[in-house]
Order: sequence, then structure tokens, then C-alpha cells
Amino acid sequence: MNAFGVDVSGLDVAAFLAQARLLAALAGLVWIALVLRARRPAVVLVGAMAASALAWLVSTWPLQRIYALGPSADRITNLAWCTMVAAGAPPLQTSQVGQLHFEPLWGLLVAALSGFDADRVLALYPFLPLPMAIAFPAALYVGLRPAEPGEGWSPWERAAAALAGTLLISAPFDYMTTYRVPWALMFLLKPNHSLALVLFPLFLYAFVRVRGWRSRIAVGLFLHLVAWTFVLHMAYIAIGLAVYAAWTLVAGRGDGRRAVVDVATVIGVNALIVSPYLVMLLVGYPFLQPVAIQQIATASPHLLETTFRLGPIFPLGVWGVVVAHRRGDRLGRVWSGQVVGAYLIWVGYLVLSAMHQARERDEIAFWIRILMAVSAAVGAWDLAARVGARWRGTRATPAWRAAALMAMALPWCLPCWWDPARMDVLFPGSLPPLPRRIVEPTDYIRLHAPPRAAVASDPDYSRWIAALGGRQVLRDRHMHLTADQPDRERVLDTLLREADGASVAAAAARYRIGYLVVTPALLAMHPGVTLEDLGSRPHWERVLVTGEEGGGDPIVVLRLAAPTRG
Repeated sequence: MNAFGVDVSGLDVAAFLAQARLLAALAGLVWIALVLRARRPAVVLVGAMAASALAWLVSTWPLQRIYALGPSADRITNLAWCTMVAAGAPPLQTSQVGQLHFEPLWGLLVAALSGFDADRVLALYPFLPLPMAIAFPAALYVGLRPAEPGEGWSPWERAAAALAGTLLISAPFDYMTTYRVPWALMFLLKPNHSLALVLFPLFLYAFVRVRGWRSRIAVGLFLHLVAWTFVLHMAYIAIGLAVYAAWTLVAGRGDGRRAVVDVATVIGVNALIVSPYLVMLLVGYPFLQPVAIQQIATASPHLLETTFRLGPIFPLGVWGVVVAHRRGDRLGRVWSGQVVGAYLIWVGYLVLSAMHQARERDEIAFWIRILMAVSAAVGAWDLAARVGARWRGTRATPAWRAAALMAMALPWCLPCWWDPARMDVLFPGSLPPLPRRIVEPTDYIRLHAPPRAAVASDPDYSRWIAALGGRQVLRDRHMHLTADQPDRERVLDTLLREADGASVAAAAARYRIGYLVVTPALLAMHPGVTLEDLGSRPHWERVLVTGEEGGGDPIVVLRLAAPTRG
């Protein structure tokens, strides 16, 4: 069954995707005709939203599990943070009991939407990328509205920006590059990050309208909301604001002092609120430790990735930044500051790579893609206006200008070429249903384990317990090591080897361990421990044994009973 409750096990996926691309192309021609007939920018905006929804539907319909659940560690981790909060876990903690994390808002939001029901989270999660994909073009259209009448950013231009910022951020050959299709990895895989994208243009809308200290503080709180959603997007925005303030001051504009005060206050309010939490993160989540793999890949031409590899988007985007900045309105200067700030971060990654700290490179690459796609719409609209000035009559109207640009962009719009079976490495692994050895134990944990009970298992299988079982675990290999990792290892060893029930209960209580899920991998990691030994100890009660698939060893769920002396 897919997310809609339809049996798609016999679906010809290749034919389905080919028909969807043909439908998208035909719908695009109808869309252009409607723009010419209605002559309203809202038709461009609604079409961009509908096209993004179509891309989501095409990518989701054939799947018999949540998209990327298994092929992607990110998807399992983000799902875990939601199911655990819905089941009663602390929203500030990761899947590892007692460890703080960066993105608590998403888990709390999804848990609230589900009515704090972990089963409902699993049913709801496949649909969460849809509102993000629809809301982002709408947020661009609203957020880029000029602060004063008569300034640039007309409704037609903003509709073009919404189209480009959603449908042109990816290109057909992206799947062969280091930074794969941004649309899929931003909206399908990480709706928590795309929520921050939705907030970004709305933040710009509020910032350019700052008047006085009260509004400065309010916008600072808005930036703090972005930080709770995704801290990196908050950092990108803050650096872009700093570039805007410095640029305005150096240019000798009359509002240079105001720009500096506005930016300093907004960033300062955010930093003041978030600083205690960041200190706790630095102590409990040692993510700044140098790691050899955190370097720019040798196959990645770093400085070309966000420039000439973007194709026509890059020169059009550069021209769009020039156009926006030359207008002289505050929104144009803030926008150009965001683009320049993003490229400064990208260049700075060369230094971070030498320090083995070049983390989350894909996030800033995708951020630049979106900024440049929107800027390209501004640049293309300006060039079309210059060409249109030579025409007279109907063909010089904004509707004709928009239709001409849409006709040129249509073959490059995502739904017209998107083939996830070939272009998305996460899609094929999302087609089959999850195996019983994952579903049965995690279903039991979710339905029977007390909400605050944590689970011990091997560090790979534990991520499934957190994501589908909705319970925190002792160790998740896909999370950063905690400062007390040696103690956690001793506790696990005690759970497996100690025959004295009171000693086991005391060790388990340190991390609220109530269940032990024994996998073949866990036994291989602890030589000498057998299922027979564990089954003979009265403090462990066997509550579930999975059916063996293909002759494989079963997975056994043990519940910690009342302590007894061995």
C-alpha cells in the first residue's frame, strides 16, 4: 500500500513516470494559455504551486513506505524526532536519551499536528513535503512585496520569482553531480528544512519594514523562530544581513547608520535568546570535532558548483542581483546582501575544508541555488522588459512577457523532466515495503513500551526503534557521540552480561532503559553473549520474536522485569 491506501505493488513505475512527464508538459502549455487569457500574475503563482504539488505526487504515489525511509539516514533521524515527541519524549532531545539537538521546533510541530499520536505521525509524514512545496512559492510572492508603493518587485516579477525559486532550482543533469537534485533533497527529504525556507521570505518582508525599536525586537524574535526551525538557515540569513549593513555603510548612503542598528539589533536579540542553548549544545553535542571526511570532495569543482554549473541561471542571476541592488529600495539591497553573503560562505568552505570542518556543504549549495534562481527571474524579467519596450500593442503587456519567459523555461521546469527512478538515488529503495524484521519489533515497542522508556540495541537498528517505535535509544550510530559515551557502553555491556537483576536494573535506570532489542549485529558486537543466556535470566522477559525471513536469525525484544538476585 502507498500513503494513500492504494495497492501499487503491481504498478509499472517507468510507464507511470513517463506519462507524468507528458502530462506536465501538456499542462504547462495550458498554463501559458491561461496566463495570456486571464492576464493576472496569480495564474503564474498558482501554476507554480500546482506544478510543485504534481512533482510531489509523482514522487510519492509509487512508494510503499515513507520516502527515503531506509536509504537516507537523514529521513530516519528526522522522523524519529517527530514520533518520539508524539509518544512523549522531550522535544529538545535527539534519538539518544539525554542528548540535545538543533531542530526541536519541527518535532514539536509535527507531534502537535498528529495530536501527539505516534501512529498518526507515521501516516501523516509522507504528506508533509506537500504543504512546504506549495507554501514556498506563495511565501516568495508575499515576502518580496515592496515596502513602499512605486518600488520594484511588481506582482508579475514576484510571480516569476516564485516560479523560478521552486521549479528551476534543479536541472536535468543535477543527478550526476556532487550536489544532487535540490528540489528532492530540500522538499521531499527535508520538509523540516524547507519550513525554514518558507519563513525566509516572510522574514525579509518583516525586516525591510522595521521602524523603531519595537519592530526591531519583533523581527529579532522572528529570526529566532527561524533558528529553532533550522539553525543553518538562520546563520545564512544573519551573514547576509551583515553584508547588507556593511555594504550600505560603505556606500555612504543616508540610511547606513539605520541599517547597522537594525541588523545589529535583530541579530543581537536572536543571539541573546539562543546563546544559553548553544552553550549546552557545544557541551552535550560535540559536533565541532574535526573529522577527516568533512572536506570538499576531490570530484567537486567547488568554485564552479554554484557558478557556471548552474547554466543560464548563473548569468541571469548575477544580472538580477545587479538590477535589484540598483533599484535603491531597501528590499533590493537586502536581497543582494543575502546573495553576496551566501557566496562568501561558499568561498569560506575552502578554509573550513582545510580544517576538516566543511560540514553541511549541500545545505549552502542549495541555499545559493534558490537565491540565484529567484535572482535569475528578476534578471530575466528586466531583460524581457527591455525587449518588450520595442514592441507596441498587446505583445508589450506583462502577460505576454510572462508567457514568453514561461515558454522558454517550460522544458527546464522540474515536472517536465523529473524521473526519480533514474535521477534520485533514494527513490528505488523507497519502492518496496519495509521488511518484517523492522516493522514487527518497532510496532511492538511503539504500542506497548511506556512513553518514557528507552531502548537498548545495536547502534544501527536503534535508529529504526526511534523512528518507528517512537522511543529514545541508548546509542544511535548516526548521531554524534555524547560526552558520556564510555558510560553508555558500560551500561550496555552490563545489560547483556550481568546475571544479577538488581545490578542490571541499576544500570538501566541511568538511561531509563526498559527494553532490550537483541539483533544478530548486537550479538556479533559482544562475543560470548547468546540469546540462550539472556533468556535464562529472570530479569529479562521475552515479549516478541520476529519470524525468520530467508533463514535469517530472528530479532528478539526483551522487557526488563522487576529486579531479582541471580
